[in-house]
Amino acid sequence: QSNLRAATLTVTLASATYATDTAASHFTLTTAISGLTVDGVGFNTGRTAATLRLRWDGTDFNSAATIGVTVAAAGTTHTAALTTGTVAVGMARWVNVSTKNVALTEGGTGTYTVTLESPPTGTVTVTVTSDHTAAVTRSPGTLTFSATTWNTPQTVTLTAVADNTDTVDEVALVTNVATGGGYASSTAANRTVRATVQDDDTRTGTDYDTDDDGLIEISGHAQLNAIRWDLDGNGSALNSGYSATTTSAFPSPAAGMGCPDDNDANETGNCIGYELTANIDLDTDGDGSADSGDAYWNSGDGWSAIGVKQKKSDTPFTATFRGNGYSVSNLYMKDRTTTDDGQGLFSIVRYARIESVAVVDVDVGDGTNNNSPVANFGPLVGLLESSTMAGAYTRGTVNLWNDNITAYAGGLVGMCAGSTIHTSYADVSLSEAYVQGGLAGFASASSVTLTPSLNPAHSYGFGCRVHNSYAVGAVGTQRARSAPTSSGGLFAIAPSTTINSAYWDRQTTTKTTSAGSPDSDGLTTAELKSPTAATGIYAHWDNYDVNGDGRIDAEDDAWHFGQANQYPALKWGGHSAA
Repeated sequence: QSNLRAATLTVTLASATYATDTAASHFTLTTAISGLTVDGVGFNTGRTAATLRLRWDGTDFNSAATIGVTVAAAGTTHTAALTTGTVAVGMARWVNVSTKNVALTEGGTGTYTVTLESPPTGTVTVTVTSDHTAAVTRSPGTLTFSATTWNTPQTVTLTAVADNTDTVDEVALVTNVATGGGYASSTAANRTVRATVQDDDTRTGTDYDTDDDGLIEISGHAQLNAIRWDLDGNGSALNSGYSATTTSAFPSPAAGMGCPDDNDANETGNCIGYELTANIDLDTDGDGSADSGDAYWNSGDGWSAIGVKQKKSDTPFTATFRGNGYSVSNLYMKDRTTTDDGQGLFSIVRYARIESVAVVDVDVGDGTNNNSPVANFGPLVGLLESSTMAGAYTRGTVNLWNDNITAYAGGLVGMCAGSTIHTSYADVSLSEAYVQGGLAGFASASSVTLTPSLNPAHSYGFGCRVHNSYAVGAVGTQRARSAPTSSGGLFAIAPSTTINSAYWDRQTTTKTTSAGSPDSDGLTTAELKSPTAATGIYAHWDNYDVNGDGRIDAEDDAWHFGQANQYPALKWGGHSAA
């Protein structure tokens, strides 16, 4: 039920394009669910389908219902016939757990408590199961709640088994599944607690995953640089000393870098990515400028993007990269001589997740030796494919001045292909690119043929989905080799996008339009700064599943709105609102 705050409903419009000024108020709902309204509306390219964001502020309901949608012509002009449709609304009740992580030592115990989200219609049984009983047992195995005890916490005790046979840290996933009383055995009703067990036996090597979350911890530029040798993030290349670079960055790693692997005593490499534990400054000599004294000067080329053909041709980053609110600063990139598809901190990111990171003091560009037919330039990622970016922000400049390159440049990423960007912003000055946009230059989809084509060829189910984000950096001059250029406040070219509550500053970007987005999403500086809470244009920015766990709760509180002279600032994922 509460997840209706994040629910969307897609309405296929009759036949032709609807007027560009169609607003949420033109869509009305007929339903027995009190307090359910349309909070906003986004259109596909061509405006033949509308995605309605639903908001629920009503009282609890205990039965299924339907929603009738009527497209009204009030206040606007439509060029197609009006249609009405209905959709069934099912129940979605959740089990609440007091914590999602319990840390244990061998032979020790830990606890968490369970409650229900809302009053049930009858008796509810919560079945508690450990998927690795050789490492963690639970007691009791079932909990019972009634209409009067639904919010009374019941305790589950977890016990770590002392094995005395290996030196492996282990993990058990303890599921809590509710049935009965209006609670269905579904993903929405289930909650999982991750129990990590620190082994107490003698071990060798350094544990590079001390918090046992499956992410290798990096605290310096040498470790950041070493990611390029382990693009799938499982730690196996690092653990085997793939090169002298990784050996010096991660000396004497424990088996599997120390990442828990649930049930494999050999633990040959079971990590899922990387996380920052400190700010990383690529001005390694600390003199305030990019020069030959820096570790990644590379004869003036600067930083080599992670995923640029170091390990094998066209290998993208395919893991998780979590910033934990830390930053990578003084990213300098110039004079690229290769024909890579992406330039940025990361080159190509595919089937991955980039979150809660800042890339600041950026100076990215091309140079006189760059003869690449196509390149995508972004401070954080050059080419974002079939991935998610959440809780990220960038500051700096992207300046591309060589006529010998067809460049797509953006404030966050150069190209967004089949990916989702949300809860992020860019304050990056862009200039001289072939195509450039405040967040991304190009949003592509499977129906789009790029000329020249990307290598390797890749297709996407949709272009780019952008939610709860903004761009404020200047989108300046463009330079073309032989074709017209494009620019926009959010995107320059966006043949297939879904944009919900994403805005650009018309004054600072100097752009009055954006591909894929209604002109009304371009606002003045004062309009973007004036809300001091999740109201007005930011009315539903607090109603989004930011961490992707399937629900909206306190862990998704992402934005600090400050005062009326400030843009919203990120506070999610470790970012400091200050």
